[in-house]
Amino acid sequence: MLKKVLIILLFLASVLLAQNFSKIELNDLSGNTFAFAENLNYDATIVTFWATWCLPCQKEHVALQELREKYGDRLLVIAISTDSPRSMAKVKSYARSRKYDFVFLVDPDREVASELLVNEIPQTFVLDRNGKVVYHHTGYRKGDEIELEEELLKVWQQEQK
Repeated sequence: MLKKVLIILLFLASVLLAQNFSKIELNDLSGNTFAFAENLNYDATIVTFWATWCLPCQKEHVALQELREKYGDRLLVIAISTDSPRSMAKVKSYARSRKYDFVFLVDPDREVASELLVNEIPQTFVLDRNGKVVYHHTGYRKGDEIELEEELLKVWQQEQK
């Protein structure tokens, strides 16, 4: 039985890593459509699924902002809120008050989250220039940003080869 569970988990992980964000479109906080395919012109993109009630998400945002400031135009950070439609005012208030250099998008019906098998938050992905997932992590504890930065550096090393 354990062997079957491991096989299923490995299969799901390979499906997830095969996912490509380039076909995804979501609305930003102003209701404008954001197409990933038109915005993957950075050396790497971090995508995090989050919600306003999630304290680890808020802590992760601080770390992501530090990475954004460190790497500037090489890195895009996209924060996708999974808050319900009734909580959109909280999402907008959060984004305005924090001054993070992120693209804030909304997935109030969790359609994209479900498609990408996002069942827990925060859930963070690193994408290459083509929108392909090259790293994936669930949860946030202080220090996770070190591993995330190492993955970014790996992506940039691969591109130089």
